[in-house]
Amino acid sequence: MQSIAYISLMGGLPWGGSEAYWNTQAMASLAQGKQVLVSVYDWGNETHPKIKDLQQNGAQLHLRERFTHDVPLRKKIQRFIKNRVASLDDTWQAVLQFAPDEVIINQGSNIDLLLHHYGLYQRLYVQKIPYTLICHSHCQYSFIPEANIYPRGRQVFQRAKAVLFVSHRQWQLTERMLCTRLDNARIFQNPPNLQEKVYLPYPTGQTTQMAMVGALVSGKGHDTLFEVLAQSQWKNRQWQLNIYGKGYGLAYLKDLAQWLGIEQKVRFCGHVSSATEIWMKNQILLIPSDGEGLPISLVEAAISGRTAVVTDVGGNTEVIVDNQTGFVACAPTPHSFSEALERAWRRREEWGGIGRSLHKKGLSTDG
Repeated sequence: MQSIAYISLMGGLPWGGSEAYWNTQAMASLAQGKQVLVSVYDWGNETHPKIKDLQQNGAQLHLRERFTHDVPLRKKIQRFIKNRVASLDDTWQAVLQFAPDEVIINQGSNIDLLLHHYGLYQRLYVQKIPYTLICHSHCQYSFIPEANIYPRGRQVFQRAKAVLFVSHRQWQLTERMLCTRLDNARIFQNPPNLQEKVYLPYPTGQTTQMAMVGALVSGKGHDTLFEVLAQSQWKNRQWQLNIYGKGYGLAYLKDLAQWLGIEQKVRFCGHVSSATEIWMKNQILLIPSDGEGLPISLVEAAISGRTAVVTDVGGNTEVIVDNQTGFVACAPTPHSFSEALERAWRRREEWGGIGRSLHKKGLSTDG
């Protein structure tokens, strides 16, 4: 019987958009009668229900100790040594004892394995266990890799059975980082979190409902957007910003909204079970982030028939064509995003029609 180990390297949150693809693949492997081991960080009571579902359906669950900065110096030294001397790192012993025929490694970025888990790669290479890399995001600007990324990253990527990227831009940026072509790479699609892949009726009302969807963490651009919406031209406009997601930045962002004087128009909605709930209410998606792979929120919005204002990062422009199917800010700065959002606002009566034309594009992007 074939055995597969799925390893998630995401450590910042119990769950995120980067977890959906490998999770569905692991469930499919179980349905095919394969032996499956799932290795994730131990979040205790916060463990996501989809991880528990895998275990209930027969997967072996390997929980790893979470990384925290607030540990004694001795512990930090042990971590430093283990990450550089594979023979001393027992983190992956359960995975190796499982003796998988293949290992699927899911990364929130494209360099998690290189930066923090190089010992795992060394173990797999020595034991000749095939591995596949799943990559979700990458630094977009002015990135000169350190020695632990380049040149050693070349062999890690080239020796992989496959390297899966969520967008063509991410693929190109990774090849630039490694100064090499990746003939083993291909594109994959994250599964959208929608009840059905259908066009949703466009909501109406006097107050324009704008949505931002994603973890409340650095890099997503919440602060950039708040700065834009605090500008004088937005004070007398009828709008509401609905923010969906969880993360360590919640308290700060609430304070920032109040400090900028927009707290009455910014609503923190937390996590919702399905993006369908978001797009039954909201008219446009805003993505001011400074780095992406391809945000699944953009695909979900497109499938639902909603246009977007996005920054020109990751695969955003593989979905949005500026001034045709949406609006693109040339850089993730307040000035650039303000300019794109102004263009969108002037054409807000067209959002419904633009979104309807984007619906078919969203379905093709989802594959």
